[in-house]
Formats: sequence, structure tokens, C-alpha cells
Amino acid sequence: MSLDFFGRFHPLMVHLPIGILALAAILEYLFPKRTSPVQIQLVLLIGAVSSVAAAILGWFLSLSSEYDIDLLNKHKWTGIILSFLALTLWAWKSKGSGFSKFKLISNLLYCSMLLFLALAGHYGGSLTHGVDFISIDNSKGTDKNTSQVAFVPVTSTTNGTVYEKLITPILSEKCYSCHNPNKTKGNLKMQTFASLLKGGKTGPAILPGDALHSELVKRTLLDLDDKKRMPPKGKKQLTSNEIALLNWWINTGASEKTSISEVFKNDTVRAFLAGSTESAEPSLGLKSIKKADSLVIIKLKEKLWEVNTISKGSPYLDVNAVGLPGLSNQQLTILQDIEDNIAWLNLANTQINDQAFKFIVQCKNVLKLNLANTRASNSAVNDLKKMSKLHYLNIIGTNIDDAGLMQLCEMGSMKNIYCWSSKVTSIGVENCKRKYPKVKIDNGGNYNLVKNNVL
Repeated sequence: MSLDFFGRFHPLMVHLPIGILALAAILEYLFPKRTSPVQIQLVLLIGAVSSVAAAILGWFLSLSSEYDIDLLNKHKWTGIILSFLALTLWAWKSKGSGFSKFKLISNLLYCSMLLFLALAGHYGGSLTHGVDFISIDNSKGTDKNTSQVAFVPVTSTTNGTVYEKLITPILSEKCYSCHNPNKTKGNLKMQTFASLLKGGKTGPAILPGDALHSELVKRTLLDLDDKKRMPPKGKKQLTSNEIALLNWWINTGASEKTSISEVFKNDTVRAFLAGSTESAEPSLGLKSIKKADSLVIIKLKEKLWEVNTISKGSPYLDVNAVGLPGLSNQQLTILQDIEDNIAWLNLANTQINDQAFKFIVQCKNVLKLNLANTRASNSAVNDLKKMSKLHYLNIIGTNIDDAGLMQLCEMGSMKNIYCWSSKVTSIGVENCKRKYPKVKIDNGGNYNLVKNNVL
């Protein structure tokens, strides 16, 4: 068992001396007549011992090299001095009552102890939450390398690069809190493109051209309870759209300079933009069912399927094959044990064809289905029409044409269809819109995400 393991108990232990030593000062100065010297000595002893224990555990934690070294040293030395002052004060109160200047020295020791208690707590909070964690306005004086980068609406005329406008906002929201100049978990910083290439303890975060073996993607596909999962359990997770975009960006070379205008018509980019603000629906309108077997989900994740619950406590799942570009029809049968639990199913960019829909239609509770860049054709539409709850369908890059689109629009449940780069024509789209005005059809024509209120 490593020292780093014991160091993880530092955040738990560190709160004890803060409260106990503060209590000693309160008893000494606010309730002197109600508190005996022996009681104060006992409180000081407990506070001193707990401060020493916290300092030792903090030293163990510092060996992980996950923090800014300057800030870490300030926290470490103020903590050590605090422990020394607490022990000294306890010893003085226990043995020094006979000295003539006892009260003056006692006051000085108390003041010094409380000062270093505040400093150690401040530096510790800065390590954990950032240097401006007690600022009234966090936007002022914040280091540009640790501030959040907001996602802004993107159109074909947006100036800037894919890395700057699309990738950086994702990393900022989901990764920067643990990987910044003040807290480098895993010895990894992520604020710059160079730092992603440099990586941390396990090597580069990205391998241009190879998303599947890039730590940035691999960690997002691990089981939520896996200690190597990133973001870790309890933190805000990446969405399927975000993982798909990172996967595409890395596989296409992870360029820092590719402009938005160069790739705006790319299916993956536009699919990300179209779905970037789709939130998990707290109420799916589906009946209550039994939760999926956790062992089955673990098995799926071992096979590189991404499986997450739609919302906390929900029996329904968001199942994504983003890490399985070679997925075939036969491999879909692994989903049989959770077919009733699947509400969102993403099979984009896989090798499935029309034969796969003999299984897919058995997933009777699917509300959202992504078939982008698969070999689905009109032959699959007859099966899709049996999915009575389906209301969102992505068929970009497929072989489904105008006739297939019309049949899909006939489905009473259908609300949204994305169909650019397929065999659907603009004439076919207009015909469907006239006949089924309640179905929103996006074929990429005059694509303006802001005007359509998608972003």
C-alpha cells in the first residue's frame, strides 16, 4: 500500500485541527471563567496531535506531484509551523503557568497559531479550489490559464479554429478543474495544445490520428467506478456528442489550426453543434421498468461500449458505440440483455447495415437513434417504422432517400430527423415538410444554428 493512498486521508484529517484549535481560543478568551486550565490543555493537545497527523498525511499526498509546487510549499510550511505552534502552546499552558510573563507569551502564541491556521487553510483551499476561490467576483484577477472558456454559438462564418471554439470549451468545462497550473492531477495540464501533446504520468493525452489509444478518449470510456475514469465519478461527465467530437478531432490529426469554416460541413462537427445543448430529459414518458443488471453493464463497458443512465436513478440508458468503429451486425446481440432499458442508442460511424435492424427494432423503448454514416438504406425503414416511440433520428451519411424519409415522417412519434449528406434531396425534404409540418427535418440547407435556436 503506497504512501499516496494514506495521503488521500489528508482532506478528512485537516478539518479537525481547524475546528479544535479555534475552539481552544474561544474557550480561553470568551469563556475563561467556565473553562478550567486542564480542559483547555486537553483541547490544545488534541488539536496539536491532529495538526501533526494532518501535516504528515499532507506530506504523503504531496508525493503525488499533482499540485503547483509554489502553492504546495506555502501550504506545507504554514501547516508545519502551525503544528509546531500548537505543540508549543500546549506545552507552555501545561508547564509555563509559573512564569511571570505567561499571559503575554500565551497571547502571542495564540495569535501566531491562529494566523498560521488561517494561512494554511487559505493555501489549502487555493490548492483544491483555485487561487481565487474566496473572491467575490471570480472573473476578476483570475489567471487566464485557469479561467473557464465558454462555448459560444458557431456558424459557417465564425472566425477561429476547431480547437479554440469547440475542443477548448469542452476541456474547460469537464477537465480544467483537475488539470490546471495550480492542480496538475496525474502531472497533467490541459490549458494549452502543447500541454495535451506533452501529457502527464501516463504519456501524451492525445495521439494525433489515433483516438482509440489516446488517453483523453480512453479515460472517458472506462467504467464510472474505475479510478482511472475521467472525469471521475461525481464530476460532470462528457456527453456522447462531446466524446464523438473529440474522437473525430483526434482521428483527423488533432490540428490546432484547422478553421471552423474548413470543417463546418463535416457531418460529425455539425451533428455535435446540432446536439450540443440537448439535455437529458428528466421525464422520458416511458413506463417504470426494472433497472439493468450492473454486471451486464460492466461487461459492455469492458467491450468499449459507453453506457450511462439517462438521469440519476433512471432505469433507462444512453448507449453509445463511439469507441467501436468496426462494430458489425452480429456484435449488436451483446445488447440483448438490456434491450428494454435502452432509450438513446448511438450507432453512428459503425459498420452496421440493414440486417442490423432485425435486432434494433427489439429495443422497443428507444426514443433517440443515431445512424449517421452507417450503411442503412430504405430497406431498414420498414423496421424503423415498428419503433413506435422513436422521436429523434439521425440518418446523415446513409443511403436512405426521399421515399424512405417520407415513410419515416409518417410515424406518429417522429419529431426530429437529421438527414444531410444522405440520398435525401432538398425536393424530398420540402415535400415532407408540407405534408408533415410537425416533423422538424434538417438537411443542412442554409445551416444556421443560431437562427434555428439550436445553440
